[in-house]
Amino acid sequence: MKSRLLVAALSALLLAAASPVLAQTAPPVELVQGAVADTLRPADEVARDPLRHPAEILAFAQLQPGQSVADIRPGAGYFTRLFARVVGEGGHVYAFVPNKTAERENPRADALVAAYPNVSRVNGDLDAMAFDQPLDMVFMSQEYHDFHIPRFGVDVTRMNADIFKALKPGGLFVVIDHQAAPGAGNTAVETLHRIEGAQLRKEVEAAGFVFDGETAAVANPADDHSLNVFDEAIRGKTDQFVYRFRKPAVALTPAETYEAALASPIRTTADVARDEARHAAETLAFAEVKPGQKIGDMIIGGGYFTRLFSAAVGPEGHVTAWQPAEFIGFQASYAEALAAAAALGNADAISSPINAPEWPEGLDLIFTAQNYHDLHLAAFAEDTAAKVNAAAYRALKPGGLYVIVDHAAASGAGPYVPENLHRIDVDQVKREVEAAGFVLEGSSDLLVRTDDPLTANVFDPSIRGHTSQFMLRFRKPA
Repeated sequence: MKSRLLVAALSALLLAAASPVLAQTAPPVELVQGAVADTLRPADEVARDPLRHPAEILAFAQLQPGQSVADIRPGAGYFTRLFARVVGEGGHVYAFVPNKTAERENPRADALVAAYPNVSRVNGDLDAMAFDQPLDMVFMSQEYHDFHIPRFGVDVTRMNADIFKALKPGGLFVVIDHQAAPGAGNTAVETLHRIEGAQLRKEVEAAGFVFDGETAAVANPADDHSLNVFDEAIRGKTDQFVYRFRKPAVALTPAETYEAALASPIRTTADVARDEARHAAETLAFAEVKPGQKIGDMIIGGGYFTRLFSAAVGPEGHVTAWQPAEFIGFQASYAEALAAAAALGNADAISSPINAPEWPEGLDLIFTAQNYHDLHLAAFAEDTAAKVNAAAYRALKPGGLYVIVDHAAASGAGPYVPENLHRIDVDQVKREVEAAGFVLEGSSDLLVRTDDPLTANVFDPSIRGHTSQFMLRFRKPA
């Protein structure tokens, strides 16, 4: 009778922890019951169950027999033990111990390995995690905030990107952490060991994850979020959020990809304000941008397209942002934009002389907007454009695209137009790029403005932000 009552009680907990739609994907009640009752669990861990609600957390995590899961910085192994029993002999649990804390934490992980045949220890850097098989779940309890603390030396953006890569399509990233006060963001990670849930969501979703649900299993409304979590007045009873994120299982359509990129939290308010005038989604479509691509953003300016490409290609893609050294010398904000690009989880920032871009090989796309004409400024050598086009040709994979957007000059405009008006004749661009070996594949009138007389400097207040522009798509022969 007692056994049946326990099963019934656990069933109720599982259904309460999962949404109605997802209740069927909670682990079998008997497995949860067995994991919680595991005789290998230390008494001090069992004593914490009323506060940690293991049955509800296991239900919410949707872990199944035979699955693979990584427990990030497992500590003494509270959740590692539970996971080992749920996934069973056909599954596997990786106790991931960061290199930074390995000397102290490896012995505890090794004790877990000795006790459970389906557990193995993995060491590595948190922003360079790798596993020997794709994972069904990555789990992190009360640790995420720590990785923002400078002494840990973790690039959190790259960490989230690595977790995304480690998961199977449809895999889950489950995070538990101490809630910070509204508006705190990540400013209390070192002083109070808390992080605002909204901040964590923003960071994880920027890596490509979809928010899949939350549970209040370990919430505590009585916690006003003002105390350090180790303060005895609140220790063990903090208000905690539990979030579940899912790696998309089905490839998005191009339109869905672009919509998601436009909504990405890595983009600035100023970016969003410019989207309508720049026809951002249509420009991505014209450039045939896809998730997973490797893109070179040529002369990034303030980084508008760098951020857009970063969001569109996702954590499995990569963006190389190039800013000419001469531009950085001319204006400090160009260096700041390059530094911001370098902070994106899937981007590198490079700078070199304007006539010698140092692109990596194998790019799918090189893109430049409103800057090709600068290659013809009087300050630069006459062969600058030829050298830049040749470098683009070498860097692109066969079949790769070279897309150029720029301010239009009148047909037949002379050689001084780039210097005087910051415009260029579209036919001149075609001749120069085709001379490098490219084939013109397409053009678009998307940014054409018939009310632009093509005679004013693009920085003239009467036309600035409203110039007529051409869009050209060249392809490197396959």
